[in-house]
Amino acid sequence: MFTLRHIFLCLVIAAAAADSTNKPEVEILTEKSNISETGYDFEFKTSDGVSRKEEGQLITVGEHQGIGVRGSYSYNAPDGQQYIVTFVADDKGFKPTIRVADPQ
Repeated sequence: MFTLRHIFLCLVIAAAAADSTNKPEVEILTEKSNISETGYDFEFKTSDGVSRKEEGQLITVGEHQGIGVRGSYSYNAPDGQQYIVTFVADDKGFKPTIRVADPQ
């Protein structure tokens, strides 16, 4: 016997399936990466407008070693705007800067 819970579960599954079939498949357009003893860098761009670029280098703070990272990523938001985030992450913390790209 179906209960209200079974009907609700079926509706949720049907909605999730319908939503996933309407989205186009995202492809990687470009991709580069490099790893060395002192750090790394990578970048990629996808067909849905996402891009990311990042580099990390070994840093020494006092007697401790870590990785200082800087980079950026961008994406097209549901509001139609392209957002660009530039960041630095080091011994002083994570410091992002967010801006909206100029319309083209």
